[in-house]
Amino acid sequence: MARSTVAVISSMFVVGLLLGPLISLINFSGLSLSLSISDIAAIKFTFVQAAYSATLSTVLAIPVAKALLRQKFWGKSFVVLILGAPFILPVIVAVLGLILVFGNNGIVNNLLNLIGLGSIKIYGFWGVILAHVFFNLPLAIRILLQAFNDMPGEQYRLVSSLKLSSAQKFLVLEWPVLKKVCPGVWAVIFAICLSSFAVALTLGGGPKATTVELAIYQAFFYDLDFSKAAQLALIQIVLVCSVVFASQFIVKPKTVFGLDIKISNQNPSNFQKIMDALVIIVTLLFIFIPILVIFFYGFADVFFLPSSVFKAASLSIQIAILSSFLSVFLGLCLTTNMGEMFGSLGIAISPIVMGAGTFLMLKNFGNPYLLAVPVTAIVNALVSLPFVIRILKPSALEIRTEFENLSRSIGLTGIFWVWWVYLRRLKRQIGFSLGVASALSMGDLGVIVLFGSGEIATLPLKIYQFMGSYRVDEALASALLLSLLAFGSFAFFDKLGRIL
Repeated sequence: MARSTVAVISSMFVVGLLLGPLISLINFSGLSLSLSISDIAAIKFTFVQAAYSATLSTVLAIPVAKALLRQKFWGKSFVVLILGAPFILPVIVAVLGLILVFGNNGIVNNLLNLIGLGSIKIYGFWGVILAHVFFNLPLAIRILLQAFNDMPGEQYRLVSSLKLSSAQKFLVLEWPVLKKVCPGVWAVIFAICLSSFAVALTLGGGPKATTVELAIYQAFFYDLDFSKAAQLALIQIVLVCSVVFASQFIVKPKTVFGLDIKISNQNPSNFQKIMDALVIIVTLLFIFIPILVIFFYGFADVFFLPSSVFKAASLSIQIAILSSFLSVFLGLCLTTNMGEMFGSLGIAISPIVMGAGTFLMLKNFGNPYLLAVPVTAIVNALVSLPFVIRILKPSALEIRTEFENLSRSIGLTGIFWVWWVYLRRLKRQIGFSLGVASALSMGDLGVIVLFGSGEIATLPLKIYQFMGSYRVDEALASALLLSLLAFGSFAFFDKLGRIL
């Protein structure tokens, strides 16, 4: 009963934080009921790019997951572990790395020009798709790999004893798993890509490649058309909430990330070994070369950055700490089916709208820029909340099922149950959640673009400003610093959860 009450109160609190700024924006500006040609184009582009990104990420993940499942090699567990790196990599850093690799003067285009082939264009539709696949392919791989590993080993041995062909093995073993898991994977990635902002901002390449989120930012920041921003925000909420609601009827994987993925091994043929090796190598090159070039190009200048960059880094750390602890606190309160549904709304609400609405509410009481840090931290916490809940909920449900009645039988209830039993057994998941939330907040380029100024700027905003003014060396060095901070914060909290 107490748990349900906490979940209800927390859900109402989260909904209030999410919808309050939108209501404020509507009250301030009114609500336009007409869509321009550019608005319709933005909605269409948002749908199409999200569908392409989700489909490509899911389809390409299947052979990689199967290859990792079949093969046994030194460092395999480490490879699976670091596949989560792109998800916590700051978006602006990844975009900069992708430009260095696939841009007009990037590594790939230089090689293509050398052998007389045409160049790759990273800006526009396919640039957005490329970036989204970069971020979401590892996520899809880990989910599918975990699903394959959940299959009983007896099934593999039975199929092997029957000496079925590869096609027959696929139909008997793998297709039922894919049919069950892939729709959920696709829905998760689709919802993430629907609210894309930083990728579209940096790689969109003009009106033909504008997402709804980017259109909201342009309406608010450039056109000062708050009514249009509110209308587009409502459209985005409807789109994302529809996907989130539909996903509730899809069999979902146990967790989005997987703290521990057991790696089963099979006995593949020599041909399978060669093909699997190629698949794994190509995937690793695609994922890690953009990260490595940031380290390579940025290392020389990281010690000579201006003081404003380190000031921005300090602000990013403060926001990340506040955001991660708030997100995990709310996540612990929302580890129920109802809580997860309301907590997932963080994906649906535009951070730009939350920032803009909050800005309008605060300006009646004073200078809103003075509250830029807590506002940004709150918005970042709500954005990372869906992922935190997905990490905490499976273990939380298991602990409650196994220990709650037993603890109640000896009079261990209330705060004592929570502190001595519940949180104690969740500490590893809490540490992991804090790490993910802090890394996501560290790299966020959403609300701060509204509140940001000469005095108030996070490290992602500084990088974006450097890129806009063609200060490439400083942008690369700052990107390296941001990457180290993001991975460092994740590693610190994850390790803390393991040793406490």
